Amino acid sequence: MKILSLHIDGFGKLHDQDISFQDGMNVVYGKNEAGKSTLHTFIKGMLFGLERQRGRAARNDTYSRYEPWQGSGTYEGWLRLESEGQVYRIQRRFHKRGRELTMALLDQLRCGLSETAYDNTISIGQLKCATDGGMVSELRNYIANLNTSGSIALNITKATSYLKAQRRELENQMVPEAARS
Repeated sequence: MKILSLHIDGFGKLHDQDISFQDGMNVVYGKNEAGKSTLHTFIKGMLFGLERQRGRAARNDTYSRYEPWQGSGTYEGWLRLESEGQVYRIQRRFHKRGRELTMALLDQLRCGLSETAYDNTISIGQLKCATDGGMVSELRNYIANLNTSGSIALNITKATSYLKAQRRELENQMVPEAARS
């Protein structure tokens, strides 16, 4: 997956902005409050969605922090990316509900990239160069999957949990012999 360009109609201080990316590594830099973190969060929201918290947590959540300053007040834009030689355009409009449905095609375009892996490898925010606990756990899982099955596609931890749950369910359905009489 390679991000080619994007357009932001409304997201935080960014309004009616077009940005293109070049091959290789792209570094976003600028003065304080220039919109670097806003751009970072917009791209993450386009790839993984943007969820509004509930109750008190909603006052300081990502959704509230990046409310559009100008325009219609709707969070929206598009992102062009290339995957396996094909160019795709992802367009999102983040509604007040704050939840977006993730499409199977988007999962495929991300090539298995999780939000945690994105935060720790592809797009590293300011002062965020340390690996967080979620990434450590994810890497352990990948290594266990690779060692056990020879593939990272099979998630041994999830498969084991699923099988244990199925076993408990079957055991609960079994009737002891004494109860049959």
